[in-house]
Amino acid sequence: MWYVIQTMKGKEYKAAEEVRCDVAAEDEPVFVFENEMEYKVKGSWIKDTNPFFPGYIFVDINAEKAEDFDYRLRKEKHPLKLLRVDDIITPIKPEEEEYLSRLGGEEHIVRNSEGYRVDDMIEITSGSFKGWTGEIRKLDRHKRRATICVTMMGREVEVNIGLEIVKSVSKDELETADEFDTEKMAKIVKA
Repeated sequence: MWYVIQTMKGKEYKAAEEVRCDVAAEDEPVFVFENEMEYKVKGSWIKDTNPFFPGYIFVDINAEKAEDFDYRLRKEKHPLKLLRVDDIITPIKPEEEEYLSRLGGEEHIVRNSEGYRVDDMIEITSGSFKGWTGEIRKLDRHKRRATICVTMMGREVEVNIGLEIVKSVSKDELETADEFDTEKMAKIVKA
């Protein structure tokens, strides 16, 4: 089960390494769930990763070990603890863990996605979000990013994903009506 540890934004990698070295046993993986993004540097696009959930790291442990892990975590010099709901140490929901595992794979990295835009809809054709049909809260074509919401610990959390729009077409430009299926597309709420 995945448990969440809150840390300072920008310090996720350092905190994960410290917890890995000072607290976690070999069979208790501690990781930062990462997001692959593209950045333009001196006219060229480069890929880099950053935390998908800024300010949070994860540990994969059995429910029976959660109390002990939290005790070891608090005992160390770290001002960290496992997240709680109503003062009870709580893992992320199984369906959330399954969804995030599907997105990030074994490496826990959400890969860049690509797609095409048809008016206010986007069909994501490759990457971690291939076939995703939710709402895009914000789209920045120039930076190749989109802001969407995912559920973590039962709450909606806004996150940025790498999304390159390969082409934009209007409904009229599509060759056949079969190519335009809104059930298979994400809706842009704000461009």
